[in-house]
This record gives sequence, C-alpha cells and structure tokens, in this order.
Amino acid sequence: MTMRPLVIIGAGRSGTNMLRDTLTAIPGWATWPCDEINLIWRHGNTNWPDDAIPPAAAGAARPYVRRAFDRIQRATTASVIVEKTCANSLRVPYVDSIIPEARYLYLVRDGRDVTLSAMRRWTAGIEPAYLLRKLRFAPPGDIPHYALRFLENRWHQMRSTSRRQALWGPRFPGMNSYAAAHELVELCARQWAECVLASDAAFSVMPQEKMFAIRYEEFVSDPGQILERLGQWYGEDVGSRVPRSALATIRDRGGSWRQSRDLFTDTALDVMAPVLKVHGYEPSS
Repeated sequence: MTMRPLVIIGAGRSGTNMLRDTLTAIPGWATWPCDEINLIWRHGNTNWPDDAIPPAAAGAARPYVRRAFDRIQRATTASVIVEKTCANSLRVPYVDSIIPEARYLYLVRDGRDVTLSAMRRWTAGIEPAYLLRKLRFAPPGDIPHYALRFLENRWHQMRSTSRRQALWGPRFPGMNSYAAAHELVELCARQWAECVLASDAAFSVMPQEKMFAIRYEEFVSDPGQILERLGQWYGEDVGSRVPRSALATIRDRGGSWRQSRDLFTDTALDVMAPVLKVHGYEPSS
C-alpha cells in the first residue's frame, strides 16, 4: 500500500490535537494510539540538545521512522496516516528529508492564547500514564534515556516553588538558558514564536502544493468550510466524511487572552508582536 502521510505542523497548544482527532474520525484515516511520537522522530538523536534537528542528522532516524509509518498503516489498514508532533514545527526540513512524500497541514493560532494555555501545561502535574503510552512506541534502546529524563523533570517540578517543569513542549535552541533568565509567560511566548518562525522559514522554500495553511480561529469558527477547502487541496473528499460527532467536539476558545491581559509582560508581547503581524493578528488589539 502506498504511504500517504499527512503531517500536522503547529506549535504546542495551537489546536493540533483537535485537528488530528477531527481528521482521524474519517473512515480509513488513522494515527498512533498516543498523543505524539516525538521519541520515534528523535531516534538516533536522543542527545541532540533541542528539537531543531537538521536534515543532516536524519541518518539513523530515517529507516526507523519509515518503518514506524509502515507498521501503523499495516496495523490500521488506513489509506492516510495523520501524524502530529508539535516539536516537528522546529524541524520541518528534517521531517521532509525522512518522508519526502508527506504533505503538511500548518496550523497557526494567536500566540497570546497559545501562551496562556502553555503556561498551564508547564505547571501541570506530570502524568506517568501519558508517558507510558508514548514509551510504548519508543525505540527500545532509547527508553532508559527518556525514563531518566522523566525522573529529572519530576524532581525539578517537586523542588520548584512555581511548580514549573524543567521541560515542556518543543525545545527551541537555547531554551534552557532562556528559561533560567525569564518569567514563564516570556518563555511560553518565545516558545510559540520560535516554532512559528521555524515553520514559516521551512514552508517558504517548499513547493506550495505540499502545504495547506489553517488559522485556528477560522477552523473553529467554520470547520466545514475549512475541511472542504482542505479536501480540494488534498484531492479527496474530506468535509462530508467527518462524522457529525467529531465536528460537535470542536470548541472555539479563541480570544481568551483578553481576559488575562495583565499576565503579559512587555517582553512577552514584544517577542510575539512581529510574528503575530505576519500571520494577520493585530499585536496591540
């Protein structure tokens, strides 16, 4: 069976889970039974200091990732495999070097809403069950590395007066030093900006037909219209095949940052402003 990977790219807390779950409700479309497969993507690069892994480092990962896609396709008999790993927003060229036949859905959400949502995740409890579901698909030889990192993250959060985890979400280059010197709101703002900037740069030099851009706010406002356009781009009926039950779970949570405006520092707003503007958001609104 021909592999047809459809890869969702977006910063953490941009609605990527919602988009993936909507699409995999289509009969014959499937994904992994866990939230993300970042551990598969990082095979051969477990010690890389961030998630911005370059294509030149894809050697060991390439055959492993391709086998993983092949296994899930055979296990599900799906015609389309939908993949969502937020860290891929920092390394689109790496992903494309591994699965060049992939097509991409690029989801962008207002960075201020993303920042508030990410702040909650940075200080949320660490769920062992969530990690175990991801470890189920990890390369066996890499599991000790990630188990140790989980324990370190847990220990850091237990000792932190702010309950901040040592690590959450996509790791941009220099994130550890930035996190040590900045407030959480500024870290989350920078994390969003770095993910979007890296994705923008990658897609700017990629053939236009490989990527379909979606704004979160437009999707939650009128998912039917966006899915119809997506289907036209993909060459397959999408909108009419998504069950009504899946569409009913889509909720509009856009603009909530306005009720928490006082949480944003000038630094956080300045970090996001130019990126917001590029994507049609008014920074000062």
